[in-house]
Amino acid sequence: MRIHTLRLNNFGLFRGVTEFDLLPKVKYNKERPVILVGGKNGAGKTTILEAVRLCLYGPLLLGSRVSAREYEEYLRSRVHRNDDALVMNTTASVALEFEHSELGKSHRYTVERSWDIGTKKIKTHLLVQRDGDPIDDLDHAHADDFLRDLIPPGVSQLYFFDGEKIQELAESDDDDAALSDAIRSLLGLDLVERLSGDLQIYANRLQKLDNIDTLQKELDNVEKEIQDKQDRHLKSRIALDEAQSRVDDIAKQIAATEARIAKEGGAFADVRGKLESDRKRLRTAIEDAENQLRQLAEGLLPFSLAKSLCRDLTNQLKNEDRVQGWRSHRTLLQERIERLHIATRKELAGIDGLTDETRGVLADRITQMVGKLGEPPEGLPDVKLVHRLSSDLKESLFEGIRGATEYVPDRAKKVIGQLETDTRDLQKTEAALKKAPKEDQLRPLVERVNDLNREIGGADADLKRALAEYSSAEFSLKEERSRKAKLTDKKSEAEKQGEREQMVESVNAALEEYVRELTADKSRELAQCVRRRFQQLWRKGDIVRRIEIDPISFIVKLYDRHDRVVPKTQLSAGEKQMYAISMLWGLAEVSRRPLPMVIDTPLGRLDGEHRSHLVEHYFPEASHQVIILSTDTEIDETYFNDLKPHLSHVYHLSYEQSQGRTVVSEGYFWNHRNQELTNAS
Repeated sequence: MRIHTLRLNNFGLFRGVTEFDLLPKVKYNKERPVILVGGKNGAGKTTILEAVRLCLYGPLLLGSRVSAREYEEYLRSRVHRNDDALVMNTTASVALEFEHSELGKSHRYTVERSWDIGTKKIKTHLLVQRDGDPIDDLDHAHADDFLRDLIPPGVSQLYFFDGEKIQELAESDDDDAALSDAIRSLLGLDLVERLSGDLQIYANRLQKLDNIDTLQKELDNVEKEIQDKQDRHLKSRIALDEAQSRVDDIAKQIAATEARIAKEGGAFADVRGKLESDRKRLRTAIEDAENQLRQLAEGLLPFSLAKSLCRDLTNQLKNEDRVQGWRSHRTLLQERIERLHIATRKELAGIDGLTDETRGVLADRITQMVGKLGEPPEGLPDVKLVHRLSSDLKESLFEGIRGATEYVPDRAKKVIGQLETDTRDLQKTEAALKKAPKEDQLRPLVERVNDLNREIGGADADLKRALAEYSSAEFSLKEERSRKAKLTDKKSEAEKQGEREQMVESVNAALEEYVRELTADKSRELAQCVRRRFQQLWRKGDIVRRIEIDPISFIVKLYDRHDRVVPKTQLSAGEKQMYAISMLWGLAEVSRRPLPMVIDTPLGRLDGEHRSHLVEHYFPEASHQVIILSTDTEIDETYFNDLKPHLSHVYHLSYEQSQGRTVVSEGYFWNHRNQELTNAS
């Protein structure tokens, strides 16, 4: 990892946008790893280290248990205050641009945290870009996790530290606790312990699940229950079959008895009463028809047998009526003609000039002419008057002839037809009555059928009860079998759980072995590294020949050339600091992480000889990129000159009291420029 730039915007003492180019430069074909930032106390050096940590860890900068309110208060306090401004700043940001390799490919990342101060709340924003584009496979919620995985906070304390960290390690009588945390973070053992803890939680959950022995006992009980319920099911099946057989048997008996009743005229027996009623009705109807025919026979019915005579009589009577009428007319006309003849002669006698002969001829002539009126009309029948009946009698006779020839035959025909129908029906009815058995003949069979019907009713009730019992037994058996299946599945799952528990134990044992071996190996490697760096930095380096780090307690023991333990309390304050720096250096070296080193005020309590060792041996070799934040009393002009061959470039932080802000410029306290550094090297 290489840091390219750090950009501060209204952060701490830095007003507006301040950007630091922190990428080591290549000069004379050699990369110079050290970037020196000089500034007096209160000029903002620690703010630079703080900005790097804030970019990478956000709230974790303040600790693992910081609350959201505490983080917001921190962000609010870190916004640059400009008391002369009319409008106070409400936004601030820090941005870190660095280069990082993943799977052998180098990417350029930009991480920017910004925040806006509202009246009540602060809105925070996190931007993570890779090669200029937002990381699309990370959402905001996982961006912090990505950054923490990139440089774990526990590891960062080995690379981003200040003089207080050195002082803490140096003055600690028992540095085993701090060393333990460092080694665990360094080796990623905290992740292993977290995994082991998760596995233990998982194992505890498995243990809370069903026990195999308990499940087996439940299965045994269920087997007994199933056997009992199978017996009940079988008995209910037999009872159901018996009940069904009884119902079928009774039904067959009923069918057979009913067939016997039918065979013996049972059907006619059922309608015997109706047949007798019909016979009585038909007999009455026949008697009525016979009476009607008898009455018709006593009346005009016989004349209907002589229709031609009736027609001749009708014609005779009508002809006689015409002849009789003409004769009456002729008698009356002859009397009138006689009086006309007499009157005509009298009239002619009174006429003068006529002879008697003429009068005689005229009178005869008129009489002759009028006499033609008494001649019979053409078509008058020549019949002899034999009946000489009155008009009323003739009309009555005509009515009787019409009845005998028209009405009476029709009436007689209808009565005869009905009589024939009733006679045939009567014959059928009497035949059916002859077939119908008497009631006492069928009574035993009918009573048998009735008894059987009552018996089948009881049998049906028994069948329903047997069916209900069978259904209940079957349901109960199915339920118990389902319970057995579930218990069997649970037992199978419990057996798998047992395998998982064994697997968890195996994994935990492997993890413990892995941690033990890894810790022991790394402790030995760290001890050698620390001894080598300690001898490199310590002016009395040959005193310590051997260093031991207990892989369990992490107690560090220093041994002299006689293999005697050198108590840490015997070291001077400066030597303790050198020891602490050796420990940090060794830890960083053992971690094998290509990370930059940011060190704030590292030389505060060292004497001149130890400072020279740090300047000459530690800073140039601590990492491929070393950013030193120093005062002018730590890296003074002498050490500055010693460090020149390794310096890439320098910055100077100057706090301007009148402006209330820090101003950044190139060069160091005595205004050395990069060009001067180049020339000096």
